[in-house]
Amino acid sequence: MKDFKDISPYEDNEVPGAIVRLKANNSFLSKFSPFFFPRISSFLPFLGKFLFKLQFTKYFGSSKSVKDFQQNLAPFFTKMIESTTSGFSISGEENLTNRTTLFIGNHRDIALDASFLNYALHQKGLNTARIAIGDNLLDKNFAEELMRLNKSFVVHRNIKGIKETYKKLHKLSSYIYKSIVEDSENIWIAQREGRASDGNDLSDAAVLKMLFLSNRKKMKIKEWLKKVNLTPVVISYEFDPLDVIKRQGNRNLVELEKKEKNERDISDLINGIAGYKGGVHLHICKPVLNEISTFDELVVKINDSIQGNYKLWPSNYFAVNELSKMDKSYEPYIEANLDTYKSSQFMNRFNDFKDEKLQETLRTYARPVINKKKAN
Repeated sequence: MKDFKDISPYEDNEVPGAIVRLKANNSFLSKFSPFFFPRISSFLPFLGKFLFKLQFTKYFGSSKSVKDFQQNLAPFFTKMIESTTSGFSISGEENLTNRTTLFIGNHRDIALDASFLNYALHQKGLNTARIAIGDNLLDKNFAEELMRLNKSFVVHRNIKGIKETYKKLHKLSSYIYKSIVEDSENIWIAQREGRASDGNDLSDAAVLKMLFLSNRKKMKIKEWLKKVNLTPVVISYEFDPLDVIKRQGNRNLVELEKKEKNERDISDLINGIAGYKGGVHLHICKPVLNEISTFDELVVKINDSIQGNYKLWPSNYFAVNELSKMDKSYEPYIEANLDTYKSSQFMNRFNDFKDEKLQETLRTYARPVINKKKAN
């Protein structure tokens, strides 16, 4: 039996201790009190933190299990939807069943992609999913506490050495398979490492091979697909709360120190939750149970499912229309009869952008239009 303690979420008996640590964590109180008590926190930060601590204790102090924590979290997620979106919609709900499932999702937001899926599962009375997160988010602080409380498990990145890489990937693969077939726990993992900051929702074959790694000598891909009930899910946001931030300053992760990367990712996580997203839509695709025998075929199938079922928003077409003024290759994707006023409002988001930054941001919004047409 493998020991998965270093990568697994908190067990029920670890929940009360994590709650106590969060209540005593000054960084946690400082970061979140402005969202709940903005006016008081701006003038009297100490009082804002005190009031947030009281509220956190009121709602989460009685949590004795992970299920308790998530049930107590659900009303706050509902409020987040009400205050930072124009609505959350779901399609393909008929593909959500009691069968334990490996969900493969596109990745646009650090925390919310899987959280919206879990919210949908919770609303239907189904078991929520364990969530794969990169070790870049492990800060030994409040973010790590919150994510482990919320059923997050660790995916190690930038592993050095062939033997160590194989060892850790095999362990991760074993944990995911065990979660599904033995623990009856759903899994959510992104189709690729890192967010699709360029707007291209593309699967990485290496991720899929890792998932299959612990079973590659025991069964064929077809049999494995049936056992894990692999199901693509696709989420789309009308507006990316980080679209401006992503184009400002140095976003090159390679040049950032590990601590700086972590601080940037935690900041993005918080801004993604608090920022305005417009409409949000989640589609649950059909399980991949057809005749798939190679990873190349599986990549194509998942890409087609995600890109073909991506809900397009007016913002995507606004971007296409603007780009078509500079590049004729976008003309086949133009959408007629768009609201001119709303289009100008959308463009006002990027008033401070010069040509290069503006075009790259618009391409990020436009790529789902092109990808969907190709997938269909």
